Formats: sequence, C-alpha cells, structure tokens
Amino acid sequence: MGILGQLIILIIVTFIMGRIGQKLGFAEVVGQLIAGIIIGPALLHWVTTGETVSFLSELGVLLLMFTAGLETDIGQLKRNLNGATLTAIMGVVVPLILFIVVALVLGYQFNISIFWGIVFAATSISITISVLGESGQLGSQVGAVVLGAAVLDDMLALLLVGAYVLVFGGQGLSLSTLLPIVVFILGLVADRLPSSGKILKFANLLGTWTLFPIFFGSIGLHISLNGLQKTWSLIIVLTVLAVATKYYGAQWGARLAKLDKPAARAVGAGMVSRGDMALVVAQIGLSADLIAKNIFGDMVFVIIISTIIAPLLLRPLLKRI
Repeated sequence: MGILGQLIILIIVTFIMGRIGQKLGFAEVVGQLIAGIIIGPALLHWVTTGETVSFLSELGVLLLMFTAGLETDIGQLKRNLNGATLTAIMGVVVPLILFIVVALVLGYQFNISIFWGIVFAATSISITISVLGESGQLGSQVGAVVLGAAVLDDMLALLLVGAYVLVFGGQGLSLSTLLPIVVFILGLVADRLPSSGKILKFANLLGTWTLFPIFFGSIGLHISLNGLQKTWSLIIVLTVLAVATKYYGAQWGARLAKLDKPAARAVGAGMVSRGDMALVVAQIGLSADLIAKNIFGDMVFVIIISTIIAPLLLRPLLKRI
C-alpha cells in the first residue's frame, strides 16, 4: 500500500478509536494510541513508520505545542513558577536515581545505567496537554504547574543528554529536539495578538483532522511484539518503575510547593507520560550505540505503555479537584 493510503488509514482509524475511547470514558488520546498499535507492525501491519509519517508526526507535535502556548494563561504560569520548578526537579531526580540503580543491579555498565536514568527522567507534555484541554484545565493551577514543569523537564533532559555526550562521548543533539519548546513559547507570544482566537481555531481544526491523529497514532506504530515473551517481566518492572517514579516524584515536588493533595496527585499523574521526548532521548542513545537494539525496543515499549497509562491516571484525578 502507498504512503497516501497508509496516511488515510492512520487518520481515519485513529480518529474513530479516539471517539470510541471517549465513549468508553477514557481520554480520546488513549484510543488514538491504541489505534496505532492495532494497525501498526504489532498487529495488522497496515501502516508502518517511515520518513513521511515521522515528518508529519513531528509537525503534529509542533502544532500541539503551539496550540498549548495559545491556550496557556501566562499570568497563571508566572504565579505557579515555584510549583513548576519544584515539580520539575523532583520529577527528574527521582526517576534518574532509581533507574540508574536498577540498571546497575541488572548488570549494566555505569555509563549505560546513567543513560537509562536520563531516558526515563524525560517527560512528554503533548499527551497531557490533550487531556488537560479536553477537561478544560489548561488555564487552571494544575494545568499551569504541569505545563511549566514539563517545559523545564524537557530542558533538563536535553541538558542531561548534552552533559552525558560531553562526558561519555556519542552523537550530539540536533536543533529539532529543541523545537517543541521554542514553538510553545511562540504560542505564548501569539496569544497576545488580536487575532489569537482565529489562529487557535484554525490550528485546532487543522490538528484535529490531520496532524494530531497522525502524531498520536504514530506512537503506537513503534510497538513490536517480537521477542516479547522473553522480556515481558522486565518490561512490567520498568513500566511500574516509570509510572511510580514520575507520579510520586512530581507529586512530592508539588506538595513542597504547597499544592493541596488532590492537585498534587493530578500534577504527578500529568507528568507520568514519557512519549515523544523520551523516544527522542532513547533514539539518540541508539544512534550513538549507547544502548543495544533489543534494549531500545524494550524502552520504547515501556515509554508507550506509560504514555497510555498517563491519561488513564490523570482524567479521574482532575475530576476530584
């Protein structure tokens, strides 16, 4: 099947599964992620990853970050800067340390163990943005803390990768890894324009019917079931650790910033998703021969499962605020 046919299938199936996810009481993005697994290499093999899908997926991330910037209340973000900073720091430190320890226990070299920690210290805001927007919480205190913390998390993750490359060698970062943060800031600036409402409406329309389904669906395309029977126990352990370290680490940071328990729990859940940023960091490790292909596959599996779990945790917690 040609690339155009694959894209049409990806958009249609992802859109339908997103609606089914909503009808079943889950976030729309959960259905979209599962759609990618169903029609991708893991099961039906109707759609595969490739340059075109990857390029459009990256555009989807950028558009999502731009719309998030347009919808973000800068005043609320400034008022919650302390909470965002503490949440980001704790959300990075806890998984960084624990994953390094686990990798060392499993027998990996020290430099590779550090890279494990860096991969799972990253946070992806794109999935959480979708759930916050769907719940009308982007402009709330929780939304401001999560958005601010996630942006800081991304910066910290990129700094950690850069420092790692300087110390241990390997390939460096490209400008494309910084683009989501830059585009988010551009969205914040564009929100001050008189026509910001029209820009947001057009961006959401374009994203909903094209780029967003491609992005969310493409995450599921990275799933492969080959060799799963040999590593399923490791994947389960790493997934539990990935979810718990972000959930509790970020939650502790939010509590240190004086957020009440329901809000802090929602913040913790909002930081669980690894998604695109962790995939970028893991891909850097694979390209630089810092991690083997089989380990990379397991990491991708854990990243995607944690990305699916994140909105399932977050949505009910938002209702309790």
